[in-house]
Amino acid sequence: MPEQYPARSSRVAWRVYDGEAVILLAEDSTLNTLNAVATVVWEAADGQTPVSAIVDRVCAEFDVDPADAERDVIAFVDRLCRRGLLTVSASPHEAPQEA
Repeated sequence: MPEQYPARSSRVAWRVYDGEAVILLAEDSTLNTLNAVATVVWEAADGQTPVSAIVDRVCAEFDVDPADAERDVIAFVDRLCRRGLLTVSASPHEAPQEA
């Protein structure tokens, strides 16, 4: 499977409270709360980190089988894309320039 690079949508506002992300999609005021594992995926979705590295990060922080982690991360990224919270590209995005 080719590498994918998930990135958080610019249409969301989010914060992490006690290790769990809370995400607000402004256009419809939808509030999404993520558990600790999903928050690791969300925070890593910067458009520059490939899914394989996100899976490695999940495995390093939680006691999970790599094959299970890969399956779950891919499914979770797909779900957030369908909700408009993430986008996925086949190549990394350039880092934003500092002002």
